[in-house]
Amino acid sequence: MKLQWARALQFDYRENVLKDFNEYRAPQVLLKEDNAKRGLIFYEGFRDLILSKTGNVATPLTANMLRSEHIPYNLFTPLETMPEIATEVFSKMIGMPIKQVSAITIEYAGKGDKSLYLNDRTSFDTFVEYLTPDHRKGGIGIEVKYTENEYPLGDKEGKDIAGDNRLYADMTAQSGYYLPQLEISMFLTAHHLRQIWRNHILGYSMLHKGDIDFIHHVHIYPEHNEHFHNLALPEYRTLLTEKGKESFKTITYENYFDALDQYRDDEKVADWVKYLRKKYLGME
Repeated sequence: MKLQWARALQFDYRENVLKDFNEYRAPQVLLKEDNAKRGLIFYEGFRDLILSKTGNVATPLTANMLRSEHIPYNLFTPLETMPEIATEVFSKMIGMPIKQVSAITIEYAGKGDKSLYLNDRTSFDTFVEYLTPDHRKGGIGIEVKYTENEYPLGDKEGKDIAGDNRLYADMTAQSGYYLPQLEISMFLTAHHLRQIWRNHILGYSMLHKGDIDFIHHVHIYPEHNEHFHNLALPEYRTLLTEKGKESFKTITYENYFDALDQYRDDEKVADWVKYLRKKYLGME
């Protein structure tokens, strides 16, 4: 998604829908502090539920409408109140039968000691735990994007990839997700692919530790985000084996909203999807 388009959309939404006239605060996608604390960045229909998790604090999470930190709450937290719909939607998302969604967690990097996973700050924007019909445990690690493209390489991250953190290399090799010729040193310069890879192997580390029996990594982004739609995600897929491709799913906001819209007979869902389309895609 071109940043200018998204910025204009969020500026318009802040001013004309939320009536947050904040002309003296730059950038113009920031809510006033009192409105940020009230949680205006979140959908009103589930705002109380979301604020019970985030707290009434004005931070980039609750104030900056252009950054993606708040988006997982609006996209997935409402499904906590709709267990049957959640089960069907996530089952279709991964192409695997789900009996019951047992938890939806925003910002998740594993249970307890992080040194048993990747031993760094990598986390999923959303993590869905579920049970299969034969009572095995599954996980869906979801990465949510809006305008973001790629991130510069941090010092610790560079050292970890170069070999200081053997978990990167071990999880990559043991996963079976990647073609044999892959050298993880490529991610020192492949800035557009690095975060996708780290999240993918974070999921495998949870499988390796025995937390779950199945794992899928899902990348969700707006179709207008040309960086992911046309560049990063198609290129990343070329690095994967069939096993890797099976564990790696992508979905656009547009397709996700369409999936939710199948339940529009429920007025609560219809209003929620209308909000999502208006706020993130500028669709009436």
